[in-house]
Amino acid sequence: MKSDQKLAIVIPAFKSEYLFDTLESIRNQTCKDFTVYIGDDGSPNNLFKIIKDFTYDLDIVYKRFEHNMGAQNLVGHWERSVAMTNNEEWIWLFSDDDVMDPNCVSSFYKSLNSGVKADLFHFDIDIIDGESKTIKKCSNYPAVLRVENFFAERIRHKIHSSVVEYIFRRSVYYREDGFQNYDLAWCSDDATWIKFGRKSDIVTIPYARVSWRFSGSNISSNLKQKSVVLRKLESNVQHIQWVADYFKANNISEETSNLDKFKWAFSVVILSTAVSVRERYQLGLSVVNTLGYSRIAPLAMAYLMYWDVKRSILPSR
Repeated sequence: MKSDQKLAIVIPAFKSEYLFDTLESIRNQTCKDFTVYIGDDGSPNNLFKIIKDFTYDLDIVYKRFEHNMGAQNLVGHWERSVAMTNNEEWIWLFSDDDVMDPNCVSSFYKSLNSGVKADLFHFDIDIIDGESKTIKKCSNYPAVLRVENFFAERIRHKIHSSVVEYIFRRSVYYREDGFQNYDLAWCSDDATWIKFGRKSDIVTIPYARVSWRFSGSNISSNLKQKSVVLRKLESNVQHIQWVADYFKANNISEETSNLDKFKWAFSVVILSTAVSVRERYQLGLSVVNTLGYSRIAPLAMAYLMYWDVKRSILPSR
């Protein structure tokens, strides 16, 4: 296969704890028609000590960036890691702690060679813990998912989505101006997949899965640090506003209710113990007003009261 038709697996790396597991899952691929690009985000750990043992079995391009960009601009580090690639047609943005089934790459090429016309492919996922034990088998996507349905299912918490289970075409990456950038890269993946799947939908690759790690050491696990929770909330609100503008500009219909969107945006606060009861109500009203949802303010406050009551009775069970 020509190099410009191949797959680039891009790992914007920083953590070392699970990097061996990630690379081992890549080494175990039944099809090795790909190049691995690892962008070291100025990690305090010696990542190359782990990586070098895999260079005998994998085509790896490694670069250490002395400046740690991810702490301020994680999407920026994604982008400079993608910039390391060598004109491969397909890009898989992976991570330094997740793992892939041994047949993921072969299944991708099988789907690609079946004649499916798509800019964005997706793998179904499982969620694993820090010990690599499966803690949740997520719902499978349909074979083809339109972006408006993707957004609705995400808002209603019916499907899980992250960064690592998507493979996208290089041309769509440039056509849509790369990754959507929010603070902490929170919601950046959701917005990006909406952009990349707009013209040809999201096509799921069958019979292979990716395991996404919920370890307590990633940003998704952080619900106890108040400043992080509030930054996530801000990104959620920006995402809702961006979707409204993007769908309108591209004539995409969207049928989720304003209450659905408020509940989703505010879920990071609901799940956190770092925000006081008084602050939750103040933040709730602020979000309602920012989104222009003043008509649902009573329902939003009732929703917060429901959660306060639920929390108050949980310890007695």
